[in-house]
Amino acid sequence: MKILVAHNFKIHNKRAVENYALSMIRDLRFRGHEVFETVKTPPHHASKMYEGMDFLLDIDCGRDSNGNLNWHGQERKPKIKSAVYLIDSHGYPSLHHRISKNYDHVFFAVWDKRDLFTDHPSAHWCPNFTDHAWFDGDAYRLTKPVFDFGFFGSKGGLSRAKPLSEIAEKNGWTADVRQINIGDRHRWPATAEEMAKCRFLFNHGQKHDGPNLRVMESMCMLRPLITDQDPRSGMDKLFQPWTHYVPYEAYTYEGLEKAMTWCMEHPDAAKEVARFAYDEVKAKHLVKNRMDQILEVVNGA
Repeated sequence: MKILVAHNFKIHNKRAVENYALSMIRDLRFRGHEVFETVKTPPHHASKMYEGMDFLLDIDCGRDSNGNLNWHGQERKPKIKSAVYLIDSHGYPSLHHRISKNYDHVFFAVWDKRDLFTDHPSAHWCPNFTDHAWFDGDAYRLTKPVFDFGFFGSKGGLSRAKPLSEIAEKNGWTADVRQINIGDRHRWPATAEEMAKCRFLFNHGQKHDGPNLRVMESMCMLRPLITDQDPRSGMDKLFQPWTHYVPYEAYTYEGLEKAMTWCMEHPDAAKEVARFAYDEVKAKHLVKNRMDQILEVVNGA
């Protein structure tokens, strides 16, 4: 097939900044499809660009370098078979609800926001995923941990790990909480390298967005993951507490210190949890799994 993929292009030091849009593009090309890339702002002569394409895949990539959110279906339906993959519906519910109507197929990552798309004839839960090429704990099995706990996120979200840092300090444990590479710089493989330096990894969802990207990445890094058990998220649809992750209460952080203590006192059992999670993500939650779903829906239409 000839597939047109719309995503944000970001360059740093003359090299494309790796992201999950590029992971999806590589997977499509590996399958033998002809993939053509375009910016997310609809071109003035869009109909000419769409000519000869089998379908348009518009990927949620956040804001561009100018701080804008752009979509090919922002104002009207593209004149081509189209699919959109929406990742941040918890952050932009009204926008995503409005633009979804302009695409033939909608794939959304946030389970809690499924009601936004109930009236769409082809809406599908397509959870967050990761790329084994960038996040693979087996590749770091010889890396010696430097910290007991780690949390790596965006600058605005680091406050979510404040209870983790406070509990670690109180108990004499070490915790690495920070943003890796600011702005549009290369975050991969740096993120995985820093995760590998931690014995245990931490996550706390925001606006019920679980399982978020950090969940998938942490599990793929073969590190035991301590994460919130949010009944509104889709975590329980994919993973089980104490089998794939170590839980604590989502809204109050109740049980977090107990979870951290359990990991420190039962490292072998925690490693078993990490291995189950790793195997589950490798089998069901990599980029190829999501592209299988998207292509099956689009080709079956």
